This record gives sequence, C-alpha cells and structure tokens, in this order.
Amino acid sequence: MNFEEELGIDPERLAADADRLFSLLGRPPGEAATARAESRDGWVSVEYSCAAGVLDLRLDPRAMRLDSGRLAGTILDLIQQARERAEAEERARTEALLGGNALLADRRLVAEHLRAATGALQENLERAAATIDRVRALLRP
Repeated sequence: MNFEEELGIDPERLAADADRLFSLLGRPPGEAATARAESRDGWVSVEYSCAAGVLDLRLDPRAMRLDSGRLAGTILDLIQQARERAEAEERARTEALLGGNALLADRRLVAEHLRAATGALQENLERAAATIDRVRALLRP
C-alpha cells in the first residue's frame, strides 16, 4: 500500500519528524525560561523559573510596613505574573523549535486519514474472515 497516495501522508517524513520531536523532548535546548515581576512601587520583586519555580524574592525594608495580608497578596500576585511570563516564553521557544514538524502540523489530517483507513481495514478484515469461513465450510466433508 502506498500510504502517500492512499492517505495523503508520507510515513517516512512523519517517522523522521517523530524521531526529531522525541529527541528534542528528551534534551531541551538551553536553560529553562525565567521571568521577573515587580510591584509598582518596586518594594517587592520575584524571579520565577519554569524548571525550578521561585528563584528569588526580594523585599525592600519599606515593604515590611505593609500589613501582612497585603504583603502576602502582593507576593502571590507577583509570583503568578512571573510564572505566566516564564511559561509564555517557554511556549514560544518550544513552538519556534518545533515549527515545521509535520507530526505536529499535520496531526489532524493524519488522524482523519488513519480513522478512515482503519474503517476500511476493518471492513476488509471482516470480508476476509467471512471468506475464510466459507472456504472452511467447503473443505469440510
């Protein structure tokens, strides 16, 4: 069966793309993305890494004058902001790295073709089983 003609996909290209994808996932390039967020007044800052979480938390002595609830809220908000920025950077890096990978780009098309091919294969197997049963019946004395 010529998969490229029948299904519209090149299995060798998909296999090469899959190999490339899995090798990239096994050894991520460079360091994990990090981001920094700082309060408007500059009294609190957070540095966050996708790999390690919070790397640094800096509190200006003036931040200690805030009530504990407000300080805690500020810290949590800044951690969230820094995390979102780091994750966005990491996603952008990954998309750039995997761009052009047919395994990812053509996955819907591949899935549709495989579902269609599976249905046709199932029909052929059922016909073959029925034919084998008829041949067995003819061969029995």
